[in-house]
Parts: sequence; structure tokens; C-alpha cells
Amino acid sequence: MEKIINPIIGEEIIFHTTSKQSSGEKTLMEVTLSPKGGNPLHYHKRFSEKFTVINGELNVQIGKSLNKLKEGDTITANINERHRFFNTSGKITKFYCELVPASEGFENVLRIGFGLARDGFAAKNGLPKSIRHMAISMNMGEGYFIGLFSIFEKIFRMLAKTEKSKKIETELIKKYCIH
Repeated sequence: MEKIINPIIGEEIIFHTTSKQSSGEKTLMEVTLSPKGGNPLHYHKRFSEKFTVINGELNVQIGKSLNKLKEGDTITANINERHRFFNTSGKITKFYCELVPASEGFENVLRIGFGLARDGFAAKNGLPKSIRHMAISMNMGEGYFIGLFSIFEKIFRMLAKTEKSKKIETELIKKYCIH
């Protein structure tokens, strides 16, 4: 098992099953989400995301439906379904997140993002300080954002496809993803 920690936002991920281990079938992660942690509304074109609460409470919005999950509860955001998760409980929440099929790109975005945070290259919100690192992450992670974020996303995806970005992406993968 591989464990990564983002010291800035106090979150932890344990990879129980990776894309390589499952031959692309699934990615299974155990996520420790800090109080007030979460992500913005987004969707994935290539994989579904299933959330199962281990302990604590997790809010999961799918479409316009807001669901408060407690220990043992499970919900799935299917391919192309708008969703987000967040923690408003004031306590740490632990949950499994399963991607079907697996996404090595998503796994690597987490490794790179947490590595950049560990090495001092992330802002107080845990996101990369570098616009180029942000662009590479957005492109690699296979997530698509809704609303205001979607405008920036298009610009970031174009930036991520430049030769310079591709070279930096290779360096980031080599530094943070290859064991």
C-alpha cells in the first residue's frame, strides 16, 4: 500500500488498489478528509466515482441532490454526472473512493499535488502555486469543472499541451509517481 500526505491541508490518501495493480479495472483509495475539506463541482468523462464512508460524515452532491453520508453509506457518481464531496462536520472524515475503470492520471495528480505541497510548492489551500503545475494537473486528472472554473479549465488545458508543459509533466511524474 502506498500512502501520501498533503501537510498543508492535512489530508491523507492510502492507495489500496491502483490502476497498475488492477490492470486498469479500478482505483481504490482510502481518503482522510480534513474538516472543511472537499472539492468543487465537476464530472468525469471516463470513470465513475463511488464513495463509501468509513467513519464520520461526508456530504456528496450529485447533480442537484445533496446527500449526507454516514458510516457505511455508499453513493456513486456515474460517468458525466456532476458531483462534489465536502466535509462540514468539523471532524476528520474517512471514506473509500473507488474509480471504475481505474485512472492512473487521477492517481498521479494526487501524488504530484501532495508532493508539491510537501516540497513547499503549494498555496495555503493545498493547490499548486504554479499556473503551469495547475494546468498539467487539470489535464492529467480527467476532471471537468462546472461554472467559473470551466472557463479557466479550457485555458489551462491549452497551456498543459505545450511542449514546455509536457516536459515539466514528465519531470513531475518521474519525481513524484515512479517508485
